[in-house]
Amino acid sequence: MTRVALIFGGISTEHDISCTSAENVISALDGRFELVLIGITREGRWVLVPSGTPVRGGAWEADESLARVGIVPGSGLVELLADGSPRALDVDAALPVLHGQGGEDGTIQGALEVAGVPYVGCGVMASAVCMDKDAAHRLASAAGVRSPRCEVLWRGCPDEARSAAVEACGGFPVFVKPARGGSSIGVSRAADEAAYAEALDAAFALDEKVAVEEAIVGVEVGCSVVGDSVRGTWMGAVDEIMVSGDGFFRIHLEKDPGANTELRCPAELPEDVLARVREAGMRVYEALGCEGLARVDLFVTPEGEVVFNEVNSMPGLTYYSRFPQMMRVAGHELGDVLEGIVGQLLERE
Repeated sequence: MTRVALIFGGISTEHDISCTSAENVISALDGRFELVLIGITREGRWVLVPSGTPVRGGAWEADESLARVGIVPGSGLVELLADGSPRALDVDAALPVLHGQGGEDGTIQGALEVAGVPYVGCGVMASAVCMDKDAAHRLASAAGVRSPRCEVLWRGCPDEARSAAVEACGGFPVFVKPARGGSSIGVSRAADEAAYAEALDAAFALDEKVAVEEAIVGVEVGCSVVGDSVRGTWMGAVDEIMVSGDGFFRIHLEKDPGANTELRCPAELPEDVLARVREAGMRVYEALGCEGLARVDLFVTPEGEVVFNEVNSMPGLTYYSRFPQMMRVAGHELGDVLEGIVGQLLERE
């Protein structure tokens, strides 16, 4: 049976989300592959997690008896035995279900490239570009997809630069977010100077590079895309998010994931608008060099204009996440989708 290293956890603020995604993936792939569970602690240690161990809750992180996992350039993954000697951890492929910095930004992908381990998902460049909102917006714009006006600030920048960023985005309101992040964590909407200062502090606490964006008025929609530009791509159903309350889509409210949102799948938009959404989503996916799977998020304004938001190069795969739901509505269960992606990956090796 094909052995797949399922890598989860990680050092980002999305550690818990990754573990929840991994738990759902384990269930979805039950009996399809022999899964080798590799957990990355919040401190960055790689450990071999025994099959059947609950991955949510963090108990495995505190277990000092778990074997460490390492990478040997050109020789794959290894299990480090008690005496410190390495033993080959033979796997056919890796599935890094990691979100945010240190997992979705090209770093893990680069490590797996060096090790010579085939892996599911976007490559090093695409992962890094998707994570960097400024770079992603520039490439999307170059591909002909409208993007919000965006200015980048670095930690410690002068007050003049902060004010100029707002002016370049058309004035308040603006969105302030860590420039390299994959969720709503650290994202704020600022309608005045006081809120702007607080938003910058929150974003700079997570990243030294911050994006200040024009606030687009509209409905957020998502495209779940699978494949690559060489072997072909396909898309699940388009979804639509209706947000209430504080005005943010915060799906990762663990106690009640849909507390402030109505998630419609399929989206209830006119067919001509949906056609433009699908075209823009596929154009962004290919322009950024995505492969394997990704979720492209866009806005639809009241006038029907489609505007690029961001790409999640490893979308959430929890039981309540958008990507699995969009696939399910289109007639594809998550296990079938992932099995197909792994199969295609191994065919080209």
